[in-house]
Amino acid sequence: MKIIFILILSGLLSACAGQSAPDWQYDAQSAAERYTQHYLAGDVRLAETSFHQARSAVAATGEVAAVGHIELLRCGLHVAALDFTPCTGYTELAAINTTPADHAYARFISGDWKGIDAQLLPAQYVSLIASEGQPQVSINRSITAIEDPVSRLVASGIMIRRAQFDTATLQGAIDTASKQGWRRPLLTYLGLQEKQGGDPATLAAIAARIRLVEESMQPAAQPAVTPK
Repeated sequence: MKIIFILILSGLLSACAGQSAPDWQYDAQSAAERYTQHYLAGDVRLAETSFHQARSAVAATGEVAAVGHIELLRCGLHVAALDFTPCTGYTELAAINTTPADHAYARFISGDWKGIDAQLLPAQYVSLIASEGQPQVSINRSITAIEDPVSRLVASGIMIRRAQFDTATLQGAIDTASKQGWRRPLLTYLGLQEKQGGDPATLAAIAARIRLVEESMQPAAQPAVTPK
């Protein structure tokens, strides 16, 4: 969860020194955590409900940059699941006000690294930025070294967005999502792995994994009611 709260806890959204944090901060952080888990688990309805709760809690402050940060949280998770739709929720607010760190992170996840100040990014991504132009094995090593699984998936998604990946990159992301039980990114990475092709046995194994994950997302069947 480090990627999500690194700015919330240290900057605009942090409590004043020596004072208790106001309720809205606790509400925002709790809802953002729930959103992250529901989104990665593939629970669409619960994810959207939690996101709007987090956004509403922050919006109560009237701070444009703070709400933009929450929108950026969503954009980062989308990249982690290979959803590269435009980050309009953030960009519309950023046109009014944003922080340098959020601006740098927005560019980072968009894949536009030209002239980016790596020191403004969360620390876990500095080595990934430094690996730009290096062999793929170095890039993969930088991704694997990221301890936080959410951040690791974000890094994987960015490199796929930048078309700087190989089979090891995909397998690392699949292993991360599988270990956490995160169905949404697992399905997208398995789907991309399937598109890369392979021998019949490998493709059959990938297809079997996809079916299992999809089945796990189906609602449980209701027991039949026997008339009395």
